[in-house]
Amino acid sequence: MKTTEVLVKEHVLIRQVLDSLSIAREKLEKGDRPPKEVFEKAVLFSKNFADKFHHYKEEYLLFGLLAQKKEGALDLEIGALRYQHERCRHFVAEIKNAVDGYSSGNEIIITTLLENLAPYISLLRRHIYMEDYVFFKMAGKELSDDEDRALLGQFENEDKRIGGKDFYEKYKKIALEINSMMQEMTTPSV
Repeated sequence: MKTTEVLVKEHVLIRQVLDSLSIAREKLEKGDRPPKEVFEKAVLFSKNFADKFHHYKEEYLLFGLLAQKKEGALDLEIGALRYQHERCRHFVAEIKNAVDGYSSGNEIIITTLLENLAPYISLLRRHIYMEDYVFFKMAGKELSDDEDRALLGQFENEDKRIGGKDFYEKYKKIALEINSMMQEMTTPSV
């Protein structure tokens, strides 16, 4: 498996959480109250899986190698992707702050939640699309087989350091739990 294929596979899991968050956002807009746990688990997933695990591999391993290899020729593209990661971190921090007071039903907190869910979902979906269909295709052409194997080894070392397959499975389970909670809200009662 190539390094970009690993990242695309991780994007699938991230998109599942974004889809569930999108449903939660729509429910909030209509006055419904998704369980607080949906947002708590989504923040946990976003901070630990999407950011510390996935974005780490992109920013510090893949982007670093490409920046060094291309000697600045990709600085604009890499800079834009890193900036998008930073914006997502900001939105997640704001979502976390709002979730802390969500149970109170305070309309200001719900508004803050909505204000940050919408751009987070939109930006990260576009970001993933750009990586999957533009940046990773270019990266795949730039990396030699030896460089890709070495980078894949670094990915595997990082995976082991953070918990290996158990880590991935833990966050896959969390993504499924979030989805299940939102499905319960959308499934009509019989």
